[in-house]
Amino acid sequence: METIKNFDELLVEAKKRPGQGIAVALPHDKNTLHAVKDAVESGLAVPRLYGNREKIAAAAGEIGLEISSLEIFHLPDNSEAVQTAVLSVKKGENHILMKGTMSTGTLLKAALDKNNGLNIGRLASHMIVLDIPGFERLLISTDGGLNIAPTLMEKADILKNAIDVAHRLGIARPKAACLAAVESVNPKMQATLDAACLSKMADRGVFGDAVVDGPLAIDNILSAEAAKKKGIVSEVAGHADIVMAPSIETANVFSKTLNYLLHSSNAGIVMGMSAPVILPSRASDPKSKYASLALGVLVS
Repeated sequence: METIKNFDELLVEAKKRPGQGIAVALPHDKNTLHAVKDAVESGLAVPRLYGNREKIAAAAGEIGLEISSLEIFHLPDNSEAVQTAVLSVKKGENHILMKGTMSTGTLLKAALDKNNGLNIGRLASHMIVLDIPGFERLLISTDGGLNIAPTLMEKADILKNAIDVAHRLGIARPKAACLAAVESVNPKMQATLDAACLSKMADRGVFGDAVVDGPLAIDNILSAEAAKKKGIVSEVAGHADIVMAPSIETANVFSKTLNYLLHSSNAGIVMGMSAPVILPSRASDPKSKYASLALGVLVS
């Protein structure tokens, strides 16, 4: 597969994998059902809905979604609906899990249950794939939605999850940049120490077919010319496929700044389990929601 460079190419590639089942837990709101409607109308995937049929029907009617042809599991108890949706993915009846009207924590608690969930012993992490106008490739930012202040080994898992997604996007040898405020190791700045360790771990083959470098400041990550002026020799500088942030705030601000100032489209997903999890945001534009679905199909 050739490298996917934008969301149009992502959609084309995802549509080559029809029939992927999406377990949608508690789709009682218009936001979630808009994503369901997109999946149905495009044939991108097969949504199966787990929740209260009456609430689903009421919300669907508001957006013109015909539910007569949809498979709906009527489960008025919210907890039972979430658990049943997760179990359907665990059993292989569905391939993707999607959040409806519940907190992210509630869904992930069920998904990460060691006995009945999708836990594979790796840290789950959130990432945003950004399609930035004028940028020649997709850019993965992580983790701005799940892990608050990850430790070194947690960052290693976050990187592995992002590298997995990069490989599925056709990037044979992803370049990951470990973001910090400076490019040199400073014992007083934990982010620089962790970045240096992750870079050395990559040299020893921990991350497989990928290049990891850091610490790198954001100007060096995005501009090879900026790195050259600072005397930094790095094949990642100016060519990063992945930006690994040191904290949730940094990654969150980075992706949202690109979204609102550069008008990027963002596809969000949680990886690190036996199946991908999609967490639709009420603030996401329709193109971003649809791209999240396509990304889920591609990596499932």
